[in-house]
Amino acid sequence: MQNTTLTKEQREQRVGKFTGSEVHKLMGVKGFGKTGETYIFEKAAEFLTGLPSKEEFTATSTQWGIDHELEAQMYFESATGLKVKSSETLDNGFIAGTPDGIGLDADWGFEIKCPFNSGNHLKNLSMSKAEDLQDLRTEYYWQCVSYMWLTGLKKWKFCSYDPRFKEEKRMLILNIELNETHLTLLKQRVTEAKLLFNNIISKL
Repeated sequence: MQNTTLTKEQREQRVGKFTGSEVHKLMGVKGFGKTGETYIFEKAAEFLTGLPSKEEFTATSTQWGIDHELEAQMYFESATGLKVKSSETLDNGFIAGTPDGIGLDADWGFEIKCPFNSGNHLKNLSMSKAEDLQDLRTEYYWQCVSYMWLTGLKKWKFCSYDPRFKEEKRMLILNIELNETHLTLLKQRVTEAKLLFNNIISKL
């Protein structure tokens, strides 16, 4: 198993493209809203400059996730008996993304979060189904849906891991089944965002 932290090449592949980890910004209840529009302009700027719109930095919370991601995957494999293989950065012409892993039987995908704030993991432990993830961690729900779009898979496992908890509470595993209605909505929003993106570019 390999650490799934993005490489420099993978980060470069994402410049100027809508990504699975940020596509939730387009999924406002009433449309893009200011958040979605800002995101589209940021991606257009990246396309024009060839550079990320935000300066890269590694905060303590981000570094915590990086440091514990491989440990979390190993814990998942030990707890479930399932094996995970690494994934390349995927791009379908609408969005790009790098899933944390794909099941060795290629029937499901895998997304792991390692919260630096233990309170966030505790909140994650309150979830028991996909609807909870959509309500409480909207950004992670749409990330999973976007990865199902990219891979063509219809099952995803969302995990939250915190090694500071006692073993029985150390990991949450949610099984997410593809909701075709939500996938259709995601495709619609991204298509609309792509049109606005192209319109911004064409006016320059």
